[in-house]
Amino acid sequence: MKETKSRPRARGWTSSPGTKDRVLDGAAEVFGERGFTEATIADIVDASGVSQGSIYHHFGGKAEVFLAIWDDLMAQIEAGVSAALDNARKAGVTDRRELFEVSTRVNLELLWENQARAKVVAMGDTPPGFDAIRRGRSRKGSGHDIAILELGSSRREKLLRDYLLAMRAESARVVLGCRTRADLDEVIDYSLEYLRRLNPTQREPD
Repeated sequence: MKETKSRPRARGWTSSPGTKDRVLDGAAEVFGERGFTEATIADIVDASGVSQGSIYHHFGGKAEVFLAIWDDLMAQIEAGVSAALDNARKAGVTDRRELFEVSTRVNLELLWENQARAKVVAMGDTPPGFDAIRRGRSRKGSGHDIAILELGSSRREKLLRDYLLAMRAESARVVLGCRTRADLDEVIDYSLEYLRRLNPTQREPD
């Protein structure tokens, strides 16, 4: 079966979530070792133990498997961040900066906990069209997080928004290089410290 060369599209999953995880974990291992271009569906079959027919049926091809790794990672992070923010608000946290820190901490923790998949989607060897998909999804997710701060439309606040997102993106890159939980905690603590310095006060009233 010929693999698609156009922009990949994710398909729905109708089988066992455990089977899906085996495919995605196996594919992340293969892509991490060989890169997307050199990897084959046969490699993913060997790594996951799931049949080629099942992979093609549920995903459609190598590019769609790669996209599914990204979609699943983003879904886990978005769900985790949403749950953490709900818990923080129920606990009485109302300060916008504190809520942004909660979001940042959980985001970085989940990236590290899923670093095998996160490293794969961060590498340069990706399917055609994936960079555009990643940028769009990242902007959407980051937009939800940055909205917590309720920044305005002034040039100063737009610049602050860009700096905060750039700093968090750099923190994510460093997190993927952490080997231990202690390393992760240190990076998160530094990241939150720098975010506080960059955004020390609530925005001034218009």
